[in-house]
Amino acid sequence: MASTQLLKRRVRSISNTKQITKAMELVAAAKLRKVQTSAAAARIYSDAAIGVLRRLSKSPEAVRNPFFTPPASSGRLYIIFTSDRGLAGAYNSNVFNAAARSFAEDQKNRINPLVIAFGRKGARHFSRGSNIELIGAYENIPDDPDINLFAPALETITSGVDEARFGMASLIFTEPVSTMVTQVRNLQLVPAIQNSESEVGDEEQTAVVYELEPDGQIVLDAALRLYFESALWRARIEAAAAEHAMRMVSMGNANRNAGDLIDALTLELNATRQAHITQEVAEIIGGAEALT
Repeated sequence: MASTQLLKRRVRSISNTKQITKAMELVAAAKLRKVQTSAAAARIYSDAAIGVLRRLSKSPEAVRNPFFTPPASSGRLYIIFTSDRGLAGAYNSNVFNAAARSFAEDQKNRINPLVIAFGRKGARHFSRGSNIELIGAYENIPDDPDINLFAPALETITSGVDEARFGMASLIFTEPVSTMVTQVRNLQLVPAIQNSESEVGDEEQTAVVYELEPDGQIVLDAALRLYFESALWRARIEAAAAEHAMRMVSMGNANRNAGDLIDALTLELNATRQAHITQEVAEIIGGAEALT
């Protein structure tokens, strides 16, 4: 049986840890509430950008555009959102597992995966991967970033498609289904629109061919940039919301586990203290009887 001093130290240590996990749970909950508002706005903005591009997808300029009909290439670009910090449950490992499944499928088809990683955890993980080329890594991205922060990634996408370095591009990120449930999404960016899950307008509107001014190519280029920017912005905000949700749940579980452990140690401490008292009383009685 452990000594009372050791048990007291363990209870004190776990109580300090519980205070930390409780504070982290409250901070994550506050950040989650803040980013949920931005996530709702990002979904509306992204759906509107998809709607614009969908209406332009039947124009002659779009038919000839490499982002709608990419050139043949042996590469696929993955833009993957992870976190900078841990203590968020299986948040990062779920993303890594989803990416690994996609990489394995690509390698079966002799497609070379290229990765742009957002988040310190992803940058470190994919830099160690074999048969994976990490071509970009970005850390300390805010939860609701300025859209201009994605300019280097957009330049990589456009130059890679133009130079036929890769003919496909996908986003991998985590989005919250609810406060307690999240899921990893793998959304195709290039070829544009073909795998979009947002249906903006009906099929008749999609089939309309518009006259574009001042120039069809200028309008299409602007719509494509808007489409890519909104997709990256939305993915980052959704990923941040999922990260805070999973950290809140993880720290809540840790807080409850710490409380259970403190209760168990307190019972053991009381039992140990009572055993010592009983032993001392028995020794006193035994000594008194020996003197009589």
